[in-house]
Amino acid sequence: MKSWFKGLAWLVAVTCVVWLAVLWHWRSQPREIGAADLWMYLVALPLVVMALLLAGRWAWGAAASRHAQREADRTAAPEAPAAGEAAAASGLPRWQVLGQWVHLSTGDSPEAALDAVAAGKPRPAPDPLLRDDQGLPVLSARCPSLDAQALALELPQPQQFDAAALRALAALAAVVDGLSSRWPLWAARFPAGAPSAGSSASSVEPVHRIRVLAHWPPHWPESARAQASVWLEQGLKAGAGDAVPAACWMVQAVPGDGVALLVAADKLLETLHRQSCDDLVLSLACHSDLDTPAVDRLLREQRLFQSERQPRGVMPGEGAAAMLWATRPWPLQEDAPPVQASRFQAICREQSIDAPGRVRARELSQAVDSLLTQGGLAAESLCALVTDSDQHTARATELFAVSLSRLPQLDPAEDMRLLGTLSGHLGGVSPLATLALAATWVEQGHGPLLALSVGDRHWRLAAHLELPREAAVAAAS
Repeated sequence: MKSWFKGLAWLVAVTCVVWLAVLWHWRSQPREIGAADLWMYLVALPLVVMALLLAGRWAWGAAASRHAQREADRTAAPEAPAAGEAAAASGLPRWQVLGQWVHLSTGDSPEAALDAVAAGKPRPAPDPLLRDDQGLPVLSARCPSLDAQALALELPQPQQFDAAALRALAALAAVVDGLSSRWPLWAARFPAGAPSAGSSASSVEPVHRIRVLAHWPPHWPESARAQASVWLEQGLKAGAGDAVPAACWMVQAVPGDGVALLVAADKLLETLHRQSCDDLVLSLACHSDLDTPAVDRLLREQRLFQSERQPRGVMPGEGAAAMLWATRPWPLQEDAPPVQASRFQAICREQSIDAPGRVRARELSQAVDSLLTQGGLAAESLCALVTDSDQHTARATELFAVSLSRLPQLDPAEDMRLLGTLSGHLGGVSPLATLALAATWVEQGHGPLLALSVGDRHWRLAAHLELPREAAVAAAS
C-alpha cells in the first residue's frame, strides 16, 4: 500500500511539472489550442515522461546490480565451497533436534499428523457444542481424546482456568507423557548431585540441566500461568522419575507469542554454545480456542471464520507441542544422528496479515532470503516445505507468492505440507508444531527442508532443517 501511494505521488508530481511547463510555453508563444493539443500535452505527455522515468530507474538499478555481481565474482575465491560446506565454514552454529512431540486434532504424534496432512483429513468440521453470534455451528479442529475433567483434578485451584485452558493443559499432559520415554536413555548423563566445593572438578562429571521454556496463552491470568508452570514442573519430574534428578530441571515461562518462544530458545542455545555447555533446552506450548469465551473473543476481534461475513477468518483449534534441543548430539553411538536446524529468522510484518487491503509477502521473503544468505544455502537445494499456512486466508496468498518466487522447483502436492488446513488456529503452538512436523519429515528422508511459520498476525519465522551430511549420504545410498 505504501509503494502504491508513493507511485501515485510521483505521477502527480510529474503531471504538475509537465503542466506548468506546457502552460508557460503556451503563454509565451500564443497560439490556438485545440482538443487534440489538450489530450496530447496535458494527458499523454505526463504519462510518457513518467514511463521514461520508470524505465530509466529500472535500467539504472539493473546496471548497478550487474556491477555489484561482477565485483562479487571478481573478489570470490576461485573454488567456492558447496552450500553445506559454506555453512559449516562460516562457523554458524546449528541446533540438534533430539525429539519432537505434538498432540493435535490431526494426530497424537508428528508422524500421524504428517500422514493426516498428506491425506487432507480430518479437516475442521462443525463443532457439536460451539455456536457463533448467528447461532450457527463453528467450524473447529477438536482433539477427540482430551479429558479436561481428569486434568482439573491434578490442579490445586482449577477454578482459575476456563474450559479452553483446561483442554490446552490436557493436550500438554499428553505431550509430557510422551517425553517420559526419552529420559531413561540418558540417565547416566544426569549424575545424582553436583560436585561439592572441596572435590576436584576433573574427577566429577559436570551436571547437565534441562532448561524448560514454556509458553502460555497471553490471555490467561497471571495466577493461572503461575499455577500451570508449577504443574508442568511437577509433571516433568514425575515423568522422568529417577533418571533425572529434581535439581536438573529449570522451568521458565516465556511471555509473548509462539515466535517469541522459539527466539528465546535460539538465544539460550546460542549462550550454551558459546559457553560450551551441554545442557538441554525443552520448549513447550499449548493452546485451545474451544469454549464460548474464546469464540466470543475471536468474534470481537473479527477473526472468526464465517462464510458470509468473514470468509477469511480463522477456525478455532487446539493442541500442544514440544521440542528438545541441544548444541551437540546427545543420543548414544548406535542411535541415528539427530536432525540439525539452523538458527531461526524472525521478522515482524508492518501490518497485520488480517488487515484489509493488498497482501504483501515482503517480510516473509526477507526472512527466507536472510536464512539462505546467512547459511550459505541455495534455494535450489531445498526439496520440501512445511508450513502452518491454511488455504483460505491471506496467509495462503503470502505463502504462494514466496514459494513461487523462491521455490519454484517444489511440487505443491508432493513437496509441501500445510498444517493450517487441518489443525485450525493454534496460537502459540503453531510455530513449534510446524518445526516438529518439519523435523519428522526430515527424519523420513525429505530434506533439506524449509519450515515457515505464518500463523501469527505479525511475526514470520523461517528455519532450515536437514540431516548431517554423512547421514544424508547414507540415506540416499
